[in-house]
Amino acid sequence: MAVAKHVPTRTCIATRVKKPKGEMVRLVRLPDPQDPKKYIVIVDASGKARGRGANLDSKVDAFDLAVQKKAIENALKLERKLELDEVTKLRNDFLQLIEEREFRQGKKPVFLKVSKEELDRKLNS
Repeated sequence: MAVAKHVPTRTCIATRVKKPKGEMVRLVRLPDPQDPKKYIVIVDASGKARGRGANLDSKVDAFDLAVQKKAIENALKLERKLELDEVTKLRNDFLQLIEEREFRQGKKPVFLKVSKEELDRKLNS
């Protein structure tokens, strides 16, 4: 009899939806390398970066709602508002991570189907 493996769940800071950890996007607050008294916010692709984290549903609407509600600043306990260029960079990184996850879901290998004739033709040319 197989035992069901525990799947950790996380709550989105914008929509309050609970989902498995792997389906969420994590934002992390890290010390700024130039000024250790300040913090920067990054999108954590691995989900394992050290630092205070906050989870968002992997939808653009959730990110936009979090910015509108100032949920990112509150969840990461930032003592300042995020600037426009920081929000733009975070949004671009967020969108890029979502595209990568949709392209290659999980850690499944990617296979390309090529006919033997086409492969021989490419190798000989």
